[in-house]
Amino acid sequence: MNDRRVQIYVVVVCAAGAVGLGLADWSALAELPRESVIGLVGLIAIALLSESLAIGLSVGGGKSSITFLPLLASVQLFGPVGGLALIVPTMAFVEFVVRRKDVTKGMFNVAQAVVGTTLAGAAFGMLGGRALEGLADPDIATQLGPFIVFGLVFLAVNHAAVSMAVALSQGLPFRRVWEQVLSNSGGRLNDILISPIALAVAFLYVQFGIAGILVILLPMLFIRYSYLTTSKLRESNEDLLTALVKAIETRDPYTSGHSQRVSLLAGQIAEELSMNRIAVERVRMAALLHDIGKIEAVYTDILRKPDSLTPEERTIIESHVTRGEQLLRDLSSVPEPVVLSVRHHHEREDGKGYPDGLVGDEIPIGAKIIVV
Repeated sequence: MNDRRVQIYVVVVCAAGAVGLGLADWSALAELPRESVIGLVGLIAIALLSESLAIGLSVGGGKSSITFLPLLASVQLFGPVGGLALIVPTMAFVEFVVRRKDVTKGMFNVAQAVVGTTLAGAAFGMLGGRALEGLADPDIATQLGPFIVFGLVFLAVNHAAVSMAVALSQGLPFRRVWEQVLSNSGGRLNDILISPIALAVAFLYVQFGIAGILVILLPMLFIRYSYLTTSKLRESNEDLLTALVKAIETRDPYTSGHSQRVSLLAGQIAEELSMNRIAVERVRMAALLHDIGKIEAVYTDILRKPDSLTPEERTIIESHVTRGEQLLRDLSSVPEPVVLSVRHHHEREDGKGYPDGLVGDEIPIGAKIIVV
């Protein structure tokens, strides 16, 4: 972060974070009974545990954790200041211990999380959200709206802060970066989908005390196991498919490394077209697998033939696209756009390609990139 504009931006965000911490009503935490302090500490411990168990994502890098659950629960129970009490040590732990960021980047990420929590907390309070701790008769219906708004505002501020940093550091338009960041938010959208668990935990705490908070451990471990299983399955399938591609190309030294090179170039083209991260990864995968249908022995002799192909042999070779499609459909983890790109990577704009004679925009963009 050597660019002066980026440095000024980081200073502004850090200053805003400091203001947010200064304006927080910390006295509300000082007045909490001992049992409630233990409950808040328990949520902080769960957040730290979540980050230490964060799962690396095989697509696009990054980490997947479930810290969103204890954050939302702390806001519900102890108000926005409870969220700040949780987010500061958690983010500091993430940035400086888990990810080992340098001081500038680490401080920026902690500060933007504080700003997001502060603004989201303000929206929470303006819509009538109240700390459940101490309420004699909490009403889930009145808390639901502020609860949802808090989560959405927090994520929006986080995305905006990161987008601005990237836009300034790389000289890109903010809107383009913002759209890219939003398209890469699959993990955060999952956080929103599982967020009702946090609301349930908050109400369980009101009824059963610290035991209600501990209940979050079971769904947290279950959700993490689900994330981990999905991630491992995806990685295993990708490793298997890569091995198959290499096995195919060893039959013909002329094409050795062809699919890897096509995959690399196709990904670069997709990035230049400003496709989002998920779309780029799907193009890369489709490019890597575009000739996987040639795995069967029937193609081997034809691939090695030095002479022109007979009409019958050409028909067999052309069938590799539909055979590749069939193989990939047997793997439930391969996305449909990848399968279609493999099927149609020999189509032509004028409709003279195969297997379906598609024209123009009928051809998937991934298939068009592979053709190039």
